[in-house]
Amino acid sequence: MKKISLYQFLFCLLWNCFYVHAFTCNEPFQHRNQQPMAAIFLELTPLSACTVDAGSYQVNSILQASNTILVFPQGDLPDAQIILDHERYEQTVSFRAGLDAKTDLGLVLRYVNEGPGNMDKILFRYHKFTGLSFDTRQTHQHTGYHYRLYNHNTDQIIETTAPQRGFGDVVIGIRQQLGTPVIFNFPILWSWRFEYKKASHPELPTISSGNSDAGLGLMSSVSGTLFTHPVEFWLNIGAVRTGKTRHSVYPQKPVFLSGGSGMLAEITEKWDAAVQILSASARYEVHEKIRGLNQRQSILVFGLRHITNSHRFSMGFTEDLDYYASEDFSILLEWQYSG
Repeated sequence: MKKISLYQFLFCLLWNCFYVHAFTCNEPFQHRNQQPMAAIFLELTPLSACTVDAGSYQVNSILQASNTILVFPQGDLPDAQIILDHERYEQTVSFRAGLDAKTDLGLVLRYVNEGPGNMDKILFRYHKFTGLSFDTRQTHQHTGYHYRLYNHNTDQIIETTAPQRGFGDVVIGIRQQLGTPVIFNFPILWSWRFEYKKASHPELPTISSGNSDAGLGLMSSVSGTLFTHPVEFWLNIGAVRTGKTRHSVYPQKPVFLSGGSGMLAEITEKWDAAVQILSASARYEVHEKIRGLNQRQSILVFGLRHITNSHRFSMGFTEDLDYYASEDFSILLEWQYSG
């Protein structure tokens, strides 16, 4: 009863203090799961429901540095089914161009560098200080690189200790506005998108699945004023149809869900703050006890954005809410230009 009363109070508070205004059309932080078992597939990274104006364009550059240590079963290194001890740097450059008032096209290029975990000691202290789960970091601390997937039933194995680097998969997409229906007196902008991933490398098991994927999704957003501060709420939902990869010893699911939600709030005239949750269903069809492959993905993203005319500079960090299903920690640096 107390929980219900609290939720009712918060809902009424939001309802009475949120006033709708014109869409601000800010793009969410373009983060995606950095764990290799997930990153080899297409993921529907967050997008605004707003499209780029006809004749205009956007250029976006984001650097993501992530660190992960995952051993399953924990402490059983000689016979482990999963070992992931790495640091991943992913540089993404994306372009979007407006075709007409309601449609734009996008192109995404990536370069990935995976190697030893130089941030291991820092993150060990971070998890210890915050009280977050760090059992694996207590028993498996070193700065080497190790990736291993082993299926006990079939005796198949993928294992490498050599750092991986190369260009990631190319993604092309189209986004189109659907309209602005009014729901509970709130005008909500809706759009749809289709994305296609072209595989880059057949021989890089942590960077590309070696096959093509396709995704279809819906985006919505509403802008307004909350406690005198301009805010924007957004929601993404969608599904990805994956091409079969040979870079896994476990069967994959042919389709998985991908989406997220978040809020962007103006702090000052030049600064915004963002909070996001990025979700996805499991990408593999494995026994429920195999952690890291059978779980949903939930990633919490916090960030700040500085706005200067046509430029936007952003920085943020992520933390995994569902342990083992995504990277332990990421730092994001982003630049966007609109012309």
